[in-house]
Amino acid sequence: MTAPTETQIPRDAAPARRTLRWAPALWAAYAQAVAFAAAAVTAFLVTDIAAGLDASPGTRLWPLGAFAIGLVVAANATRRTGALGHARYTGAIALGALALGALALALAPTFGFAVVAAGVFGIAAGKTIALAGRVVSAAEVGDGSGSVALSAGALLAGIAAGVGSLFAVPLYGWRGVFGLVVVAAVLAAWKFAEYVPDDDAALRKCDVRFV
Repeated sequence: MTAPTETQIPRDAAPARRTLRWAPALWAAYAQAVAFAAAAVTAFLVTDIAAGLDASPGTRLWPLGAFAIGLVVAANATRRTGALGHARYTGAIALGALALGALALALAPTFGFAVVAAGVFGIAAGKTIALAGRVVSAAEVGDGSGSVALSAGALLAGIAAGVGSLFAVPLYGWRGVFGLVVVAAVLAAWKFAEYVPDDDAALRKCDVRFV
């Protein structure tokens, strides 16, 4: 009987194979981290946005509200069951939209524009969080608990980015901080498109298990 294909891979190729198996889960978790960071940065800097665009006190939280509504709607609208289907393309598009939303906020000329941009930003973040989370889960890192740990780490990284934004504002201003989010989102879109497979079947071939 012919030995399984995996046992026929040369021993010196094992490290490269393990790296390839880890890549989809790690880059999907990074994509989640960027989306969580988008939410945290918006929450921490919403008053800076309002002050910078001369918003009235009663409307200063509108960008955060628009972001939150967009995130919740998009996350709930993203299918959580069934085949992933074209995960590479839909995830990369969502991350591209996340980068554009951050850029729109960074360049917002008026407060009303910022509110609309924040809503689009939230939709892209919600879509990214839901889809990238499904990719991390489908990769089944270890016995599956590793996938949970990766998503938890992504959330913590996002919160840390929000806290860090408070220290970055004196250096770059709130517009500059959203510019940094643009850079992070572009990198996430690039690597997500490069390493995440198109569907469930291809992702299972990249199954990440501790041995």
